[in-house]
Amino acid sequence: MPSCFEMVRGLRATTGARFPIGVGTVWDPGAVMEAKDAGAAFVVTPVLLPEVAIACREHDMLCVLGALTPTEIYQARLAGAKLVKVFPIGPVGGPEYVRALNGPMGGVPIWVSGGVEVKDIRDYLLLGVKAVGLTSALFSAEALARRDMDGIRQRAEEAAKAARLD
Repeated sequence: MPSCFEMVRGLRATTGARFPIGVGTVWDPGAVMEAKDAGAAFVVTPVLLPEVAIACREHDMLCVLGALTPTEIYQARLAGAKLVKVFPIGPVGGPEYVRALNGPMGGVPIWVSGGVEVKDIRDYLLLGVKAVGLTSALFSAEALARRDMDGIRQRAEEAAKAARLD
């Protein structure tokens, strides 16, 4: 199994580096330099790790820090996160939790992840969420076990359709 850094290099090579590619789940500042050397545009943490934000600033990388509570979200912004990954969003109410956060925390750029359903993408985007992370919604354990690329592709198309706000 290739490392995430090898995957970033491969994706950049096969796409002509047309898309920003990030690395997650970053737990330590040392991974920031490895991500940059591989060609990643950003790193994502699962929790609030200010030391990763410092490394991102030092290496001129976009930093997405994980947080869940309003206090953690605020601390992530103070630490330098350009986006705050609210994780896991599904178990704490999904779009309703974002709606509640928007009152006191309106204007904080949020990326939702963890338990996101394709059917909720539009709601998240209409609530002002900047990014929606889809993992199990696209890559179910069954689809991966069966190597069901057609099923994964179909779910990705459904997600892309749900993200269109026109």
